Amino acid sequence: MKEQRYVVIDIETTGNSPKKGDKIIQVAAVTIENGEIVDRYMSFVNPMQEIPPFIEQLTGISNHMVEDAPTFGEIAEELHNMLTDAFFVAHNVYFDLSFLQEEFKSYGYYFSGPILDTVELTRMAFPTEKSYKLSDLSDEFNMLHVNPHRADSDAEATALLLLHIFKKLNDLPIITLQQLIKLAGSFISDAEEILEELLSKKLITLREQGNPDVEIVRTLAIKKQNDTIEPEGKSVELEPDTILNIFMNGRESITKVLPTYHVRSGQLKMMNEVLDAFSTHQHSMIEAGTGSGKTIGYLVPALIHSIKEKRPLIVSTHTNHLQTQILEKEIPFLQKVLPFPFTATILKGQRHYLCLQKFEQSLKDLDDNYDFILAKAQILIWLTQTETGDVDELNLPSGGRTLWENLHVDNSSFHNNPFSSICFYQKARKKASEANIIITNHAMLLSDVEREQKILPDYQEVIVDEAHHFQHVATEQLGIKLHYLELNYMMNSLGFLHTNGLLKKFIQCQQKFHLESSTFSQKLEKILMELQEETQQFFSGLHAYVLKRKKDSFLNRTSYRLQSEKENNRTWNSILELANRIQFMIHDLLKLMETELAKFDKISTNELSITEKLTIENMRKVIVKMNVYKKNIEFLFFEEYDSIVKWIEIESKGAKNAVYIYAQPVQVSEYLADKFFAHVQSAVLTSATLTVKKSFSYFIHNIGLADFFPKQVVLDSSFDYEKQVKLFVPTDMPVVNEVSIEEYSEAIAAHIGTVAQISNGKMLVLFTSYEMLRKTYQIVKEDVTLEDFAIMGQGTGSGSRSRLTKNFKQFDKAILLGTSSFWEGVDFPGEDLKALMIVRLPFASPDDPIVAATSEYMEEQGANSFYDYSLPEAILRFKQGFGRLIRHEDDRGILFVLDNRIITSRYGKDFLASIPSIDIVSKPMHHLTHSIDDWISNKKGG
Repeated sequence: MKEQRYVVIDIETTGNSPKKGDKIIQVAAVTIENGEIVDRYMSFVNPMQEIPPFIEQLTGISNHMVEDAPTFGEIAEELHNMLTDAFFVAHNVYFDLSFLQEEFKSYGYYFSGPILDTVELTRMAFPTEKSYKLSDLSDEFNMLHVNPHRADSDAEATALLLLHIFKKLNDLPIITLQQLIKLAGSFISDAEEILEELLSKKLITLREQGNPDVEIVRTLAIKKQNDTIEPEGKSVELEPDTILNIFMNGRESITKVLPTYHVRSGQLKMMNEVLDAFSTHQHSMIEAGTGSGKTIGYLVPALIHSIKEKRPLIVSTHTNHLQTQILEKEIPFLQKVLPFPFTATILKGQRHYLCLQKFEQSLKDLDDNYDFILAKAQILIWLTQTETGDVDELNLPSGGRTLWENLHVDNSSFHNNPFSSICFYQKARKKASEANIIITNHAMLLSDVEREQKILPDYQEVIVDEAHHFQHVATEQLGIKLHYLELNYMMNSLGFLHTNGLLKKFIQCQQKFHLESSTFSQKLEKILMELQEETQQFFSGLHAYVLKRKKDSFLNRTSYRLQSEKENNRTWNSILELANRIQFMIHDLLKLMETELAKFDKISTNELSITEKLTIENMRKVIVKMNVYKKNIEFLFFEEYDSIVKWIEIESKGAKNAVYIYAQPVQVSEYLADKFFAHVQSAVLTSATLTVKKSFSYFIHNIGLADFFPKQVVLDSSFDYEKQVKLFVPTDMPVVNEVSIEEYSEAIAAHIGTVAQISNGKMLVLFTSYEMLRKTYQIVKEDVTLEDFAIMGQGTGSGSRSRLTKNFKQFDKAILLGTSSFWEGVDFPGEDLKALMIVRLPFASPDDPIVAATSEYMEEQGANSFYDYSLPEAILRFKQGFGRLIRHEDDRGILFVLDNRIITSRYGKDFLASIPSIDIVSKPMHHLTHSIDDWISNKKGG
C-alpha cells in the first residue's frame, strides 16, 4: 500500500447516542503504516456518570475500572494528534466518529480527514460472508479477537481486518479495479485514493492480475469455469447389498473419512426402504427423526438407482441450508466412501443466476442509490470467485435485492448474448443433465410441473426432504400475491422523460430508427402519473379499511379475510371503483406500449446494439408483468371461487400503502395427485414430522397420496429420550380465557424466572402469540433476579431470527422468547439449550384467514374441522417445537409445558402420543422446582 497512515479506532460507551449525553468509557487505536501495525494505544476514560449494568455485562468495564481513569479532556489532544494526516478507520465508522467528534468539540478539536468503514469495505471485498459482525469475521479469517466488546481487542481485530481487505483488493484484476473506482465515489469510505494507488502500481509494473483462474471477457473479469463434472474413480459393478454392507460392516473404512461416524439402524433401514420403493415403483413416506442419519439414508440408494437406471434422480428440499449441506458435506463424504464414481449438482430457477450481459450494461447506468452501487461493487468482486453465479452465495444489501430483479437471467438472456458461452444458468443446466443427483427446492420442482419448457431434465424418481413443507409450498405456488411495491417498482423502472428510466432509453431507440411518435411520451407520462396517484389511493384505502375492522391492529402485521359477499358497504364499493379504474389505466398503458413496441418488429436484431436490445426486451417484460398485475386485480376483487381463500395483510405501523393481497387454494391434494404424483414412478417423502399419533393418514390425505396407497415407514430414533428429556407440567397456571393477557403474561414470566434460575443455562420459550410474547418479554426484562441472563425476544427489537440465534449462542446464560419461525429449523445442540418451555399448545388462531377458510371447507365436506384439521396441525407444530431440545445423543434437557390441557383435556393425550415416550411430572409449580433440580443434578438421567 501507499505510505499512508491508517489509525483504527474503537470505543466503548455508556450508550448509543452522544447527542443524548452518552459518554466514552474506553478508547483504543491501532496504527498501520506500510501494511504493518506500528503502534497501539488504549485508555479507559472516566465518563463522569454511572455505567449502566447492561453495558458492564457486555463490555466487562465496571465503574471501579474507570473511576481513576483520565477524563476525555485529558487525552483529547493526544488522540487528535494521532489522527492528524491519517485515515480514520472503524468498524461502523459513523458510530465511533460521531462520539469522538462530539467529545472533540467540547475541547476545540475536529477531525476532517478521510475515513474508512470496514463494515462497508468488507461487504464489498468479501460479498459472500454470512455476517459482517466483527466477532464473526474474526472467526472466519482466524484473526485474534480475545475480548469482543472491549475497545483494545476490537481495534486490533479491525486493524487485522483492514489488512485482510487490502490484500484482497491488491489481488484483484486491473479491469475490476477500474470498474470499482467508477463506483467508489458514492461509498461511505474514502476508498478512491486507495483503489487508484493499487491500480497505478499494477499499471506501472505492467502487472496484470496474477490469478490464472480469472479470465477477461469484454469488460468483466470472471473466474474461469470448469465445464466438466466428470466423476473420479473407476466404474464398478453395482451390487446394492455389497454397497449397503459398507455401512453395516465397513465402519472402520468409513471412520477413516469421518471419525465421528457410527452405524445407525434407522439409517440402514431407510436405505433398504428407499431402494425398495424405487425398484417396485411405489411412493413412500418415511418419518425419520433427528439423529437418524436420513440424508445419507436416502442419498446412497438414490445414487445406486440413478447409476443402475442411467437417469438422474431429483432431491428436493425446502431450505437452501439443507441444499448446501448435502452438496458440501454429505456428497463429498460419499464420494470418498462409495466404491463407484458419481456426480451431484444444484439446479435452481432462472431468477437465481446472474446475466452477465445485463450486469455489464448496468455498470453504464448512473445510479444514486447507495445499495445499488454497493451491490454492483460486490458483484464485480464476486465474479472473480464464483463458479455458479447463484445469488444465494451473495450477502447483498436490502436494496441490492431490488437491483437483482434487473440482473438475473430471463428469456431475453438467450438471444445474441456475447456472454452466452459462459452463461451461469446454461452451465448449471448442462451440469444437471450430466449429474446423477440433481438437488433443487420444492418451489422449483412444483413450478416446473406447470412449465411447457421444463428446466429440470426428465426424471422418474424424486426424494422430497423436509416434506412437511411440500403442501404449503404447493399452495403458495398456485396462489397469487398483489402489493403496491410491485406496481410502483414497474412504474419507477419506466420512469419519465426527465429521469434515466426505461422510457427515456426506449424513446432514444425510437429516435435512432426514426420510429418516434409525437404524442407517445406525453400520453404515457400522463397515464403513469394518474396511475401512481390512483394506486396510492387504492392501497391506502385498503390499509384504512383493514385497520378499521381489525381489533388486533397492535400487531405490526394484521390479516383480514376478504369475503366479497360480506363487504357490502359504501367504503368497499369505492375501493372496487378504484380497482376498476386502475385496470382501465393499465389497459390503456399496455395498448400504448404495445403499439410503439410493434414498430420494432421490422428492425433486424442485428441492427440493434446490446443496450437497445435489452431496452426493447425490458419493455416487453414490463408489458407482461403489467398484464399479469391487471389479471390479478380482476381475480382478487371481481371473481369468486368456492375453494379459494382471499385475504389482505397490512403493516399497521408501516407505510399507508404497505398492503398485500393474497389468494390461495384451500386444498391442493387433487392438484398434487394429478399433476405431480401421477407423473413419477416413485416419490419418497421424508421429514421428522409427518405422523400424528403414529399415523400418516392426515399427511396422506393433505398431500394427495390417498389413491396411491404409499408405503409408510417410521424410523426409530437413536436417542434415548427417557434418559435425555423430562416433561414438567405445572398444574397451577391460570386458565388463559379466565384472566387478562397481562395476568397470564405475569404467570408465564414468573415460571420463566423460576426455571431459568434452576437450569442456570440457556432456555428457549416458544409462544403462539406475538402480543403475549411482547408482554412477557417486558416483565422478564424487569426481573432483577435475572440480571445475569441475556434476555432476547423475537419482534422486540432484538434483531432478526439469525441474529437472535447467534446472540443466544454467545451467552452462557440466556433466555430467548420466540414464536412462529422458532418452532422449527433452529439448532441449539449440547450446552446451547438446557430448557425448552412451550407456553401454550400451538393451535393456530381461528381468526387466521387460511385457518378459517379451511375449517369452513372441511365442515362443508362433512369433516370435523377441529379433530380433522386444527388438532393434527397443532400436534405437528408441537412435534417441531419438541425437536428443538434434543439434537444429539449426548444432549440433555427439560421440557416445560405451561398449558395443562396436555394432561387434562381429551385431546392432550394425542400430543403426548405423537412424541417419544418420556417421563411426565405434573404438580403445582412450588413442588415442581425440587423435581426439576433433581433431574438437572442427576446427570445420568432416570
